[in-house]
Amino acid sequence: MISKLIPKTSKYHYRFILILLFVFVGFIISAVSIFVSGYYQLNAIHKEFETSAKNTLFYKKEFIRSQTNNFKNYLTAVEQTSEFEAFIRNDLQDINQTKEHITSIMMAITHSNPIIMQFRFIDNNGYESIRIERDSSGSVPYEIDKKNLQNKAERYYFKETKNIEKDRVWFSNVDLNIEHGKIVQPIVPTLRVAKAYYVNNEFKGILIINIFMKKILEEATASELFNMAIIDKDSYTLYNNHNGCDESKRKWTRYLYNDKGISCSIKEYKNNFFLNLFFQTKESYIEISDIIENGEGLKIVLEEKTQKLIEHTKDIIDYILVMSIIVFGISFPIAIILSRYPLRLHEKLEKFKNNLVNKIDIIDKFVCMSRTDIDGNIIEVSTAFAKLTGYSRDELIGKNHRILKSEETPVSFHQNMWRTILHGKNWTGILKNIRKNGDEYWIRNNITPIIENEKITGFTSIIENITSQKLIEEISIKDELTQAYNRRFFNQMFHKELRRARRNGKMFCVAMFDIDYFKKYNDTYGHIKGDEALQKVVAQVSLKLQRPSDYLFRIGGEEFIVIYSDEQSFDEAKIFSSEILMSVKNLNIEHTSSLTDDVLTISLGLLNVTPDCKMDESAILKRVDELLYIAKKAGRNQLVSEEC
Repeated sequence: MISKLIPKTSKYHYRFILILLFVFVGFIISAVSIFVSGYYQLNAIHKEFETSAKNTLFYKKEFIRSQTNNFKNYLTAVEQTSEFEAFIRNDLQDINQTKEHITSIMMAITHSNPIIMQFRFIDNNGYESIRIERDSSGSVPYEIDKKNLQNKAERYYFKETKNIEKDRVWFSNVDLNIEHGKIVQPIVPTLRVAKAYYVNNEFKGILIINIFMKKILEEATASELFNMAIIDKDSYTLYNNHNGCDESKRKWTRYLYNDKGISCSIKEYKNNFFLNLFFQTKESYIEISDIIENGEGLKIVLEEKTQKLIEHTKDIIDYILVMSIIVFGISFPIAIILSRYPLRLHEKLEKFKNNLVNKIDIIDKFVCMSRTDIDGNIIEVSTAFAKLTGYSRDELIGKNHRILKSEETPVSFHQNMWRTILHGKNWTGILKNIRKNGDEYWIRNNITPIIENEKITGFTSIIENITSQKLIEEISIKDELTQAYNRRFFNQMFHKELRRARRNGKMFCVAMFDIDYFKKYNDTYGHIKGDEALQKVVAQVSLKLQRPSDYLFRIGGEEFIVIYSDEQSFDEAKIFSSEILMSVKNLNIEHTSSLTDDVLTISLGLLNVTPDCKMDESAILKRVDELLYIAKKAGRNQLVSEEC
């Protein structure tokens, strides 16, 4: 309209048309650039959400797996004791003492895990022989008096466990605790894990653990980014973290409401234009029925929280709107002069920002890095560092690096490190740390002091995970069959430990033992049983060797060498060696072809090397071999010792 008022012959007409053209083109280009940039940023957030969803489901499943493995291990810990085998055989004279021992083990396990509700042994007739119980999660467990023990022969868990395959672990449904036909209030989510035991294919009873499942379910569905639920194969909801749902759709719908599904309408976000334009909330799931094998067909279901999507996109949406208004407002006065430059500048800034964000993101995700103050208290950590340690950022920040320290690392090691970095020097070293879940891992740590105004204000650590390298090194020094150290490692450590003991003025003990009549054992029971016997002997002896200076080596066949240098006297060394000998016999491994005993035994020669002993390494090994020969010649299943 305005252009019609200006004569076409006027220079202002063409200038006005040119200005409008530049404004229009500039506005379109700017608007397209802004919206395309916003779209791709929103799309990147969506992809990040999808990746996070996959990772969340994976981590939640592994959490469930670790928890169930714990309870399987508890059953295994009880059943692998020789007292438990004797208890279910009922073939010991003092059965009460054996029962007390099993009860104490079960009590210790229950103490160790605050979510164990009950730990019981039920005999083949359905009577409770042992019952450890706690009233609520985290309370002190106690043993139920004999007069209050009950017959559970008609309970479904006894019948089902009794009939499952041998050596298989049975899982109950994840349900609510029911007493006298009614659901206990307040509700108590419960899972039962059980295993049946047999002697000569005759059913002897079951071990069963009842678990308070509330904390496990809360952890398995906890998420700031996602609505999560655990549902069964019939779509009934066991547990749901979605606060926007009706209570009847959140938890235990099969038992309390007989209602299926986990969908919840979120009306307040229904008409959000940008959310509907760029996002559609998706539902993902992962099966956990292969972990909790109870026929329920359990799965963890995940759905993006719309509120979180909006929070992540709000800044981008505001950015699009504000930039559109600004571009429109300033296009008229500067269209001709600056129409090309804003877009170029915007593109450069966007590229620079993306490159910077990508680099920071790569460093955060893949470089294990932490920053501490002068006292070693953690100020900042990368995602990779938190992932390596198993702690969250919030759990690490404010804590001292000592929470990752392994007790096996000598105090002198850390003293040397602090002495170096407090003098403003870089320090590099290899050390073992402990993850949150107790797993060990090895790192190569490079610590650089942070110096401000000529004062050390903190330290930056760049960490390389070398656990795999350490594991490979360990494999190279271990015997494949028994996991005792091999002959190659013995040649290294014997020389090293002997020199260390003499340098520190300590005694050095060398014990050589082999299994009595092991060839006859292999001829009688076969080589597979022979290998199993070797593994059991090594496992038993290893239980006795818990000090840093204790080593067990397999030097060939059924021959082994033990070295230890922390004994204070020759008598202590003999007592310790006798305990090793008796512990093997107490395994009660049947050996009917032995000429010494009806169970597997060992003969052991012990040489106690004092700091004043002049024997060299070859002489020591020769003499301890002679002592073993004397023990075998004297009738086997005995210790022959000598001091140099």
